[in-house]
Amino acid sequence: MAVGTGHSQPPIVLLNTMDAISQKYIDRRLSDVTFLPSPFFWHATKNGKMFDSGSELVYPLITAEEMTGGAYWGSQILDTAVVDSIQPANQLWRHYRQAMAVPLTDVILNNKSPVDIMTAKAQVCSASLLQKLVRALYDVSPNNTALDVDSLPDWVKSTTNTIAGINRTTAANAFWRPQANGAGAGAVLSTLVAEAMCMATQFGYDSVDLIIMDNTRFGAFKNTFLDLARWTENMQDKEAVQAGFRYNFLYNNAVVLPDRNCPAQEAYFLNTKYLYPIFHELDHFTSDPWMKPHNQRVAVSTVYLTWQLSCTAPRMHGCVTNLA
Repeated sequence: MAVGTGHSQPPIVLLNTMDAISQKYIDRRLSDVTFLPSPFFWHATKNGKMFDSGSELVYPLITAEEMTGGAYWGSQILDTAVVDSIQPANQLWRHYRQAMAVPLTDVILNNKSPVDIMTAKAQVCSASLLQKLVRALYDVSPNNTALDVDSLPDWVKSTTNTIAGINRTTAANAFWRPQANGAGAGAVLSTLVAEAMCMATQFGYDSVDLIIMDNTRFGAFKNTFLDLARWTENMQDKEAVQAGFRYNFLYNNAVVLPDRNCPAQEAYFLNTKYLYPIFHELDHFTSDPWMKPHNQRVAVSTVYLTWQLSCTAPRMHGCVTNLA
């Protein structure tokens, strides 16, 4: 069988003749059969991107209650001690790039094609850079080096690492830890374990708004609730009954989403008011002009991004591990 724009036999009988005088139809759309879109990335930026600037990211944290107050009486001497109750958390910006290179001879030969080669390479560049960002968010190789952003596992799963300059191992810095990992016990995520994590991360009316897990864990967790599905006119196809939820379902106040990028056997309970990507306003998907090296007939450009994954309140998040 021929590959690309050639012909195959069958159905062609006059193969050489048809190769000489006929042309296949070329679809103008590029079909993605490689990349894994991330619902977490979408959800964390759907209400608009967060921008900042400066050489580093610094967050002032209230780390202790000031005890210089309370009931008093008459002429009692009042405590006016100065208390240093605010501590900085410091994150470094992380820089990412994605190169594009196209031989100019290919551009010349592409001039009558229905698909523009420069446009196609730009689309592949964008998707390739996005895939690197998503892998970095989940701490997946090869985008889990010391130069990559602080990841979801860094923020939400680990309780003994150093992040944003604060060592979580020491008891004095316990305020900077996420909730202790929930115990999946090698079984499907149960409502008992999920509820315990939701309650651990809830403070007043402020609660988890997003639960992320891979497709296998999501399917098993969803199956727990199928008996609760209501068979209404709006929930059914006119010709075939749908045995499940038409849309992503809620657990408490949290949207439950499957993300193929999420590490297996883990479920992340997140409050996205306090955990989100943040982008440097001066380097948000900027790009070089197309340039040609002096000794090559190749057009080269690079797209750049400076960003971080920020979390101003780790205690609002948790992770359940060891799930079936």
